[in-house]
Amino acid sequence: MFLSKQERNRRYEQLRKIMGKDGIDALVVVGNNHSTGNPFFSTGNFRYLTDFFIFSLYGLLLFFRESDPIMLVPMELQETFAQKYSWINDIRISVDYADTVTRILEEKNLSKGNIGIVSMESLPASTYLSLRETLPKANFFDAPSILLPMRSIKGEEERRLLKKAAELNDGAYKEVLTRLRPGMKEYEVAGILEGYHRGNGADKTFNLVFSGSFPVTNEGIAFQGLPWCPGRREIEKGDCVHLEMTTVFGGYWNQLVRIVSVGSQNVELTRFHEASVATMRAGIEAMKVGTIMSEAVQAMARTAEEKNFRLTTPMGHFCGVDLVDGRFDGESQVVLNPGITMIIHPRLDDLKGRNMILWGETYLMTDQGPQKLNQTDDTLHTV
Repeated sequence: MFLSKQERNRRYEQLRKIMGKDGIDALVVVGNNHSTGNPFFSTGNFRYLTDFFIFSLYGLLLFFRESDPIMLVPMELQETFAQKYSWINDIRISVDYADTVTRILEEKNLSKGNIGIVSMESLPASTYLSLRETLPKANFFDAPSILLPMRSIKGEEERRLLKKAAELNDGAYKEVLTRLRPGMKEYEVAGILEGYHRGNGADKTFNLVFSGSFPVTNEGIAFQGLPWCPGRREIEKGDCVHLEMTTVFGGYWNQLVRIVSVGSQNVELTRFHEASVATMRAGIEAMKVGTIMSEAVQAMARTAEEKNFRLTTPMGHFCGVDLVDGRFDGESQVVLNPGITMIIHPRLDDLKGRNMILWGETYLMTDQGPQKLNQTDDTLHTV
């Protein structure tokens, strides 16, 4: 367990108050092994209530308004780990989730209850249809966002984990800068990142690597940038390597986006880099407690235009126990309150069609404004 029982109790008490107000008897919370996603199709809600993640297939948490939660897992190995590392005391192996959930709800006299599913996007259709058939008088409804207000504001224990995840990404990037060289394959670069992440305690690691001539190849093909999975391409002298480095520690995600020149300095990349950093800084300076995210995006867009670029999507996303708690753009109405975390990585278009995600990192809103969690600076490196 990464978080204290005091933190568990705080979350449970808050959620039960919401359930009581809305007349919800129980929640069926789906957990899976997705490394990325959004709060509606994810493992974050499950992790938030268990301090545990499902690493194979999927699991269910039955969270009750009036009694202790019950976790269902698909195999003995996950039961063993959950007993050792999760908050949940009652953990059961099930080969038929619909049958097990039905029996538990009947035992608790909830066969006619109001049962929220968190979330319907993640629950297999066969399980849902079976529950509807075996519990025809129960009111099953989708409750994908019930936990989002709680999850969006991070407490001190959560902030400690966010900072540790940032340290892992900073260290992994330094390792790449030390070892990256012409002749290396893209997947080898990913291996450096993942080896560092997991070797230093990360729960999971998710990294994108792309290399090539910037901004265009000799044949006139534009540098495609991210997102790309690491391929078998051999990195050559004169290439640029784009890195989207992502890891999670104790359930909390961090992302660091950088690009590196190989063998020689790239003048065009320098121009992109200067515009991207200026755009980022304009957005950060506009982020005040109580303002809405669209104001920061609009500030970034103005600066990009001043540099003869256009700000395009994706610009970034809010994060926490999911890598994507929600994306933002020029219309985002999210209020920037202390405790919100976000990954900012503006994509710039230089008006000639050569656009790419270039530069970014993770921030935490505090009473004094946004705090940069990653300690990596904005230096454009040549290796």
